[in-house]
Formats: sequence, structure tokens, C-alpha cells
Amino acid sequence: MRCALSKLHILHSSVLALWITAFQGIRPADAAPNPSPLLGSNWGNPRRYIHLQTTSDLNNFYLEISPNGHVRKTTNRGSYSVILLKAESRDRLAIFGVKSNRFLCMDAAGTLFTSTVCNKEDCLFHHKLLENHRDVYYSTKHSILLNLDGAKQVFIAGQNLPQSSLFLSEKNTVPLERLQHRERRNRQVNPSDPLNALPYGEASDSRAAQEDDGDLDFEPSDGINISRETLVSPSDDDPWDLFHDTSPGSPRISAIIG
Repeated sequence: MRCALSKLHILHSSVLALWITAFQGIRPADAAPNPSPLLGSNWGNPRRYIHLQTTSDLNNFYLEISPNGHVRKTTNRGSYSVILLKAESRDRLAIFGVKSNRFLCMDAAGTLFTSTVCNKEDCLFHHKLLENHRDVYYSTKHSILLNLDGAKQVFIAGQNLPQSSLFLSEKNTVPLERLQHRERRNRQVNPSDPLNALPYGEASDSRAAQEDDGDLDFEPSDGINISRETLVSPSDDDPWDLFHDTSPGSPRISAIIG
């Protein structure tokens, strides 16, 4: 009898040990951080604001879309480096400057520019997550890499990529109140959506007032002739203008990298 009880105790201990081992083996995988902002259950969630960070031999840089529409690289995170990645499909997305209210675009020569509307010809990018957990973005039409150093290179799988075209997505640390646009006085703000990222109401007007360069975290370069783009009001069915057709007369502002 005593021998049978001993064997039963050993069996129970073995089963318990196996259960604990299996449980511990599963937990790290479940708790592992998501290496890309576009993976997981929150795919395309418009509330996920990030900073796109890349590196050179000397510094780390962040993509920044200034209030006048210029594309810059900056060493400091700020309001104008807060980015929203808006998924159009699983590997096609729009890159949106939250504070400047502009989309990042690329022309046939690989020159970056911005627009208040997102047309499928120039303002959508493919996203690829590499084995080193870096993200690359390249034009869906021209296949040219997004590169903050200004180099023009077509993306080819398996090739060596320049360091400045490899991005990490850092969680936004800028308070949401600093990202609000200066609206018209009669604009009613929805408390649950202060940045107007989601459509609400028939009278919703998400057009932002033009910002001054004084709102930037750094002084603008001398001699820049700043052009202004007329803002358009998005439709209720497509508040992000992701499905806006390309028009020959669409205004744009070219990038200034540096």
C-alpha cells in the first residue's frame, strides 16, 4: 500500500512539473514585444502614433514633416516627427505627419514631397520587416526606398541596404495636446477624438490652420522660399483621403533633407 502511494505521488509530481514547464515555455513568446507597428491585432489602428528613427555613422535621426510641408531629418523627437502609419492593405500604407496634417509622397525621380491628400500614385509605400527587426519603406509605384540621406535606390530583396533606409518605430512620447491643430473658433472638438483621427458628425471639419516655422524644434534653413498649399476638406466616407485620385494639378511641396 505504501509503495503504491509513493508511485502515485511521483506520478503526480511529474505531471505537475511537465505542466509548469509547458506554461513557462509559452509565456515568453506571448509577451515578446511587437517589432513592427503594423503587426498584430491592432493592424491599421489610427491611434498608434510613432516616431520613425534611422541612423547614420554619427547620429540617430527622425523623419519630420514640417508645418510648411518640407520633409526633414531631425536629431530630436518633437511634435512634427509624430507619424501615423495608415494601412491601405497588409503591406501597403500611407505615412502621415500628424501635426502637419500631411502625407509623405515620392515622385518618379525618388524625390520626397508632401500633400494634404493621399493619392495612390505617389503617396503609398510598401512596408517590409527585415530579419534584424528593421523596417524598410519603398514607393509602391517606383520601388525607390525611403531614405533620409536623400540617396535614390530601388528596393531589391536580399540586397545590401543603406543604413539610413532602415527604420525603427519608437513609441510616441509627445503629449496629445501638443499635436492638436489650431482650428477655427467654431470648430467643436470631440473629447474622445481630439486629433480628429476618426470621422464624426456631418459637420466635421478637420482642416488645420497653417503652422509657422516658429513652432518647429529647430530654426529653418536660411534662404528657403516657403510655399503654402491650400488645404482641402476630406469627405465623410474617406476622412484620410486615402482613395483620392491623382490630378495633374495637385500641389506639392518638395523635401529638404538635412
